[in-house]
Amino acid sequence: MAEILIGAAASCSASLLTHPIEVAKIRIQLQGELQPPVKRKDRTKQPRLVYRNVPQAIYTVARYDGLLAIYRGLLPGLGYQLLANGLRLGIFQIIEDFGFTLDENLEPSIRLSAISGAVSGAVGAFAGSPLFLLKTHMQVYSATASIAVGYQHGFLTARSAFMHIYRTQGLWNGLWRATSSNILRISTGSALQMSTFIGLKTLLNTAVENRERYFFINTVLAAIMSGLISAPPIAMVDVLRARMYAQPSDSMGRGLYYRNIWDCIRKIKRTEGLRGLSKGAGGAFLYTLVTSSITLISWDELKSARRERRHSRDYYIDFGYQ
Repeated sequence: MAEILIGAAASCSASLLTHPIEVAKIRIQLQGELQPPVKRKDRTKQPRLVYRNVPQAIYTVARYDGLLAIYRGLLPGLGYQLLANGLRLGIFQIIEDFGFTLDENLEPSIRLSAISGAVSGAVGAFAGSPLFLLKTHMQVYSATASIAVGYQHGFLTARSAFMHIYRTQGLWNGLWRATSSNILRISTGSALQMSTFIGLKTLLNTAVENRERYFFINTVLAAIMSGLISAPPIAMVDVLRARMYAQPSDSMGRGLYYRNIWDCIRKIKRTEGLRGLSKGAGGAFLYTLVTSSITLISWDELKSARRERRHSRDYYIDFGYQ
């Protein structure tokens, strides 16, 4: 249980800082959804993009919808981090404690860390999917029509979103719809993140001969490098998840735009071109890099603090009395 709580605390610390980036990211990803790109000769007639990049998108949302709008969906977002990433990091730590990420020489294995990261990520993604759905619907909502993108579900609070979806579509068809895209995104990201972080940290600690005073610096470097390595491929999957969760659905929870992930890829490629599949990649890269780095550093430091506390509690002085 302690492992899950440590993972939850680490991921929530990152979410508090990066939530505005996520709001900007998802709006860029939904901008121009299933609309054909404007031909070169017609670009003078092209409507001005509402969201051009992350800083401009954050400014636009704050300007038209108010400063609090850049934190819309924060409550279900924190709940998602607590559940999904708490389980992901907690289960990974339990697997690591049992030695299942070590090779035959009892050294950390990148391959086994990747498998463990993917499995723990899939569990967390499945459990937290309803909260991600609520968060997405709230982040996309805009009170100002001129800056609205994507389908507007109109939910202002997580409670109203939950009750409406549950009453009209039920538990599995409604709240757990589009879960496959979240499992794909999180399991892929977790496999890349955990394997690169564990591998790089082990390499750096070995380079300094496991001298303790370098451990924190090595953790920071490994976390940043892990984020840089894992962010690009994750960014490509991220737009698929955004489209799957944000789309409208019928009474049975079936998507009205996309039936599944492969249908989503096919329709985006057909109507928006290859650029559509990389839409919002810059925002997804920035969000993944910052979130991954903060989460891994916080997670590693919280684990170290827990280990030190346990060691100090178990320490005693023998005065020689029988």
